[in-house]
This record gives sequence, C-alpha cells and structure tokens, in this order.
Amino acid sequence: MIIGANDYSPENFKFHKGGDKKTMARVKPKNSIKTKEAAIAAMARLNQIDTQLAGWDMDEAEDIALVREEHHITQKKAGRIGYEAEKALLLKELEAWAEEASATWPKRTMDTPFGKLGYRKTTPAVKVIKRIVKSFADAVDLAMLHFPQFVRKVFEIDKEAILAADREGEIASEELARCGLMVDQKDEFWVETTASKDLDEAAKKLKCA
Repeated sequence: MIIGANDYSPENFKFHKGGDKKTMARVKPKNSIKTKEAAIAAMARLNQIDTQLAGWDMDEAEDIALVREEHHITQKKAGRIGYEAEKALLLKELEAWAEEASATWPKRTMDTPFGKLGYRKTTPAVKVIKRIVKSFADAVDLAMLHFPQFVRKVFEIDKEAILAADREGEIASEELARCGLMVDQKDEFWVETTASKDLDEAAKKLKCA
C-alpha cells in the first residue's frame, strides 16, 4: 500500500527479509497513483528502495573486498609471487629446450606423466609489415593497386548525416520512408531518486569487486 504523502516516517519504510504479505515488497502494480501527493509518496518509497539496494550492494562489495584481501595476504605469505615467477621461468626454459629437442620427437608433442608440451599452429591471421605500412588503413591503397579483390567495399547508412539533415529540415520524412527509414524520437519516462547516484556507485563498486 502506498503511504500518505505527508507520512515519511522511518516506520513506514522498514525493509524485511522474507515475511508475510504485509511486509514483503509489492511486485504487482496497483495503478493507485492518482494525485501529485501519491506520486510524491511513491518517489519517497522509490528513494528508500534505492537506498536499501545501494546499502546491500555496498555491503556485498566491501565483504568481497575483505575476503579478497584476506586471500591476497594468505597467498602472499605462502609465496604465491615466487610460485608465479618460477612458473614463468620454467615455461621459458622448457620452450628453449624444446626448440632443439623437438627435432628428435616422433610427433610435434611430447607426453609426460604430468601433462603434454609441444608445438601447434596458431590460427592464420593477416598482419601488417610495419616496415612497409603502419596500419591496415595504410595498406588499403597498396592493396587496391595490386590486389583490389582483397579490399572490401562497405556501404552503410550514414545515420549522423541523416540526423543532421533532419535537424536542419533538409529532408522530409516521406522521402526517408521511400528508403525504408525514419527518424524516431519520442518522450522517454525517467525517474531519478536522490539515492540513485548512491545506487549507481554501489553497482560500479560491486562490479569491480
């Protein structure tokens, strides 16, 4: 039930875990907002909900950060940095050894009781030769000269140009419609509570946790 417009006391905004129908969050619309006062009351409720959601997200992010820090400290004490450095060193040493030893292998891989190592082809990829061109964009002119069949001709709708022409009144909607296009702009309803920024910040912090 939406509270009265003038009744914003904390008792009316209590949140409960679980609970009966009287305390659980309402999930079905009642379409009961008929006046400005009722709209203000609904905004008050939205603001309280955003505050609660932000609080939960911040608590979760802080808990995750604490657990991660505990693991970081524990692993550091146990020598994780040394393990990672040794792993990188062993990989380099194995690769250096395999460059010569692989010539004696019956196949491109070698099996050991602890896993496999060897060589495999990477996925073919077209790359630029830096001493000739700096980027693919620079290579286009040369490719057009020698191998035009390898240059894509891409046609696409210039949306920015259409929007600019529409703003200047240089094109009619009927003309665009002949191309199956239209400029669409409509009113979009939005709500921003005073706690919205807190909720956004909490969501970002949780995402990065």
